Amino acid sequence: MPGTGRPPAPASAADSMPWLLLPLTLVFSFSPANKENMENNFQSCDSPNRRNTASQDSSNPLTVNGVLGESVTLSLKLPVHQDIQSITWLHNGKSINFILPKAAPDLRISATDPKRKDRLQLLENYSLQLSNLATGDAGLYCAQITTQTSTEFSYYTLQIFIQVFSLHAGRLRNLQITNHTWLSEIGTCEIHLTCSVENSNDTFLRWQVVGNTSINEANLTISWDPRNSSEQKFTCIAENTVSNISFSVSTQSLCEGVLNMKNHPDTKWIIIVVVVTLICIVITVGLLVWRKKDCLWRTGIFHFSTPQTQSPGNKYPNTCEKQ
Repeated sequence: MPGTGRPPAPASAADSMPWLLLPLTLVFSFSPANKENMENNFQSCDSPNRRNTASQDSSNPLTVNGVLGESVTLSLKLPVHQDIQSITWLHNGKSINFILPKAAPDLRISATDPKRKDRLQLLENYSLQLSNLATGDAGLYCAQITTQTSTEFSYYTLQIFIQVFSLHAGRLRNLQITNHTWLSEIGTCEIHLTCSVENSNDTFLRWQVVGNTSINEANLTISWDPRNSSEQKFTCIAENTVSNISFSVSTQSLCEGVLNMKNHPDTKWIIIVVVVTLICIVITVGLLVWRKKDCLWRTGIFHFSTPQTQSPGNKYPNTCEKQ
């Protein structure tokens, strides 16, 4: 079930003057009258007189932040292995969407708030998306899930922020992951990852690793042994008060290059062996040519003196042919 959202990072005194986002809910959500309405709205969604109910704690709703004029999604987690009869979405205690999952497609979804039906959309698992947010969209939301044996509730508090100017936190974009990968002496793939994002003021960066473990820093170093471990996925998540983005990488894709180098001879050593072999061949041929030339000079073949008549038996022995 949804839990409490992470509150924005506290601002210093120097940063408190120019805010990008003005939380409109601070203007009207905490007056005594609205506090009483909040309690009444929760009671209307989760009546204490209803039997066989299983509810998220209504005093601890999930806080969702949205920006005026943009979109936001209230994610719904459906109960597993349950025969769901109906789902009702309520805003401040009033029905805005009614769903019959087993009904015919044209009868399955009913928009019960005609003023906002064009801005409400149901996503996968019947999560609720609100587009073109207005100040009136802020407040308390409840998803009532009715099964054959029980009724469950999920609670949300939607806060609408307005952009004033862009000196501080804004929409996150261009999430980048840089990596340095190498093969260790024992055959493991060593990976160093760094996560960064544009417009990083007041941005919280973290890594989500195996088993949904969260590491609250931008740098991550891991060691992966392909012989003993299956492929693993690592996700960098950047978030601020109004948006969050993520990007995932896998050990297989990161280590593919260094593992291929392990399975093939190093090109550098191939070049060295070829060059040394060629040098040896050139030196050997050079020595043979030099010895042949030296022999020819010694036997007088390259002497340009006047030839003398010699008998066939007095010819110079061609000793160079035996060399």
